[in-house]
Amino acid sequence: MPPSEPHQALVALRHATPVTRLAAIPEEAVWLASLKSPRTRRAYHYAVQQFMHLVKITTLDELRQVDHRAAMLWERRMREEEQLEATTVRQRLAALSSLFDHLVRFHVVATNPFKHVKRPAINRREGMTPAFSAKQARKILDSPAPDTVLGLRDRAILAGDGGGID
Repeated sequence: MPPSEPHQALVALRHATPVTRLAAIPEEAVWLASLKSPRTRRAYHYAVQQFMHLVKITTLDELRQVDHRAAMLWERRMREEEQLEATTVRQRLAALSSLFDHLVRFHVVATNPFKHVKRPAINRREGMTPAFSAKQARKILDSPAPDTVLGLRDRAILAGDGGGID
């Protein structure tokens, strides 16, 4: 494309109708803007950038050409070479799968290459938040003095009975 053509395209877009201007927004940008949480938008945007960097993609047209082999390569690299946590790998795969689901839904691409990439297993029964051991919990429950009014109040609150307050 000669250097004057992008400039002419921008000038034409400035004078276009609002509907024409909206139609010029890449579907990938629409997908990202449709995510409700700013934190999710940041994380998903980062995941797409990381994927594009790995497979040396520089344009949206190239991104739309991706197939399952690139998706599987990225999953293996995150897991084996970068040794990322399973939750991180799952989140990043979810980001790209979400993007391609959107592109499929709006007929930009035919298939989602991330849909059938196996996600690493995570333990859903055990949370990541550290819990008190039984010994630590007993120490906390026994810490208020049993021979003062404030100590008795604190023990009742810690025991969870609210001290008889309804």
